[in-house]
Amino acid sequence: MKTTPSSILSGLVNDVATPYLILEMEFASGTIRLTNLGFNVTVGGLLYLADGGLTELSPPQLSSVLDREVYRIKLVDFANEYKSTFENNALGTPVTVSLGLEGNYTDLDIVYKGRIDATSIETNPEEGTKEAIIECSSPFGALDRTTDRRTDRKTQKQIDSTDTCFDNIYANADEIALRWGK
Repeated sequence: MKTTPSSILSGLVNDVATPYLILEMEFASGTIRLTNLGFNVTVGGLLYLADGGLTELSPPQLSSVLDREVYRIKLVDFANEYKSTFENNALGTPVTVSLGLEGNYTDLDIVYKGRIDATSIETNPEEGTKEAIIECSSPFGALDRTTDRRTDRKTQKQIDSTDTCFDNIYANADEIALRWGK
């Protein structure tokens, strides 16, 4: 069950509440942290940039049907910073979006936690815009997804360097010869 911090609940009840969002994407090349505030903010000792190009966070719509709603993120990308990140296997990258109230930078409510499902770059020469589009899957989006996993020593060491379960898998295996035909 999701628990929202009591400071956020009480702050939202007040007459004036200024919510903000922070976005964290953990790419292999490094973690990108952005905020929709008009200024940089430090939360939990981590710096979230206001000028990172974050233009839109559109959460999935609530529905009573189990379907694949997406969490869509738009970023300005005139310098191709995000394009090069997308080309280095961005699919499956963990994404976390948290909500806070301005003035309180310690209590956050995680509103989305998932993985990148698709990326694209949209250029509109008429409007002079170039945006990096990130689509994150809903929790139900991964139900039918399959992943390839090799069962050999090298792959297992990448997952856990101390695990030895596949070290001797071929040690006692004899060569198999099948006779075919008469």
